[in-house]
Amino acid sequence: MPERTLYGIVEFSTPLLCSADALGQTVDVSIESHAGKLTLPSLPDWEEQEEDRFAPLRKPLLGPAPAQTWKRGEGLIHWGQPKSYPARDASVKLSLIEFPLHSNDLESGAKEIYEGFGKWVALFEKYIMLLTTQNTRAVVTGNDGPGRIELLINENDELRHISRKISQSFTIEISRNDETLHLEQLSEAARLSSHGFLPRFEYRLLLEAYAARKREDYRKAIIEAATALEICLTARIMKEFETQRVSFGEKLLDKFRMLGGRFELVRILGISLPDKDYKSLVINPRNDVIHRADFPEKALANQVISEVRELLLLLSPQFYQDVP
Repeated sequence: MPERTLYGIVEFSTPLLCSADALGQTVDVSIESHAGKLTLPSLPDWEEQEEDRFAPLRKPLLGPAPAQTWKRGEGLIHWGQPKSYPARDASVKLSLIEFPLHSNDLESGAKEIYEGFGKWVALFEKYIMLLTTQNTRAVVTGNDGPGRIELLINENDELRHISRKISQSFTIEISRNDETLHLEQLSEAARLSSHGFLPRFEYRLLLEAYAARKREDYRKAIIEAATALEICLTARIMKEFETQRVSFGEKLLDKFRMLGGRFELVRILGISLPDKDYKSLVINPRNDVIHRADFPEKALANQVISEVRELLLLLSPQFYQDVP
């Protein structure tokens, strides 16, 4: 039975800010047991030295090879736009997914991919946030839900759409920090989401902190971030109990309760942490919002989230939970 290629144009819920090393690259994905490949658009052709340094930024990204001549209306599909020159970072609005399917399975395969795409892309975008921290500070207007996919098949050099969906519009604010998506991070996000691995509990709470910060609910952002850290410290302490063969660990946990107590217990057990004043950086802000009904400013929420993320990466470097 001959194979056909089912193409999917993926529109992310928020454009991905990608580094040059990720643009034009292809990674493996899997949606509802259908193995495929996701390819990002490429940078346009630039001169080695452009006289007008803004000229390269006015050239749109080039679509992946099979789709470079595809049009919507009279113009070529707009895949994204370069954002910096000569650094070559770019905002990627669309990407291309390709699935090899037997001819008789095209319609049923398309239906399964449509049904599984929402879950896959939601997980994919969560790992992009965790790996890069991009889109965690921006205020997004328009539709902030999961991305969309538009499936097509090439028949006699004509593209046929399969159950097209309604498009969405977005506005995004980019951080000054380096939050660009690199190839290694793209591959990891595709791998984890394709396997359906869920983030660890502490990272799910960190995502909740990001979401609260985007809504400008800085009080909730601090609470969620601090809770993520408390869970992470507790897990690290439990692991140290096993290493040191501490038989009365539960009693110690009961004695050194809450976030401040966990930090004290970490110190007693000799677990190495960065030399910082975490009482001022995390513990006091967390206690103030809980016990004093304090409503903090964005800068304080940014501080707490930044410190918590640094400790999570140190103490819990694996983003996803182990599969039984």
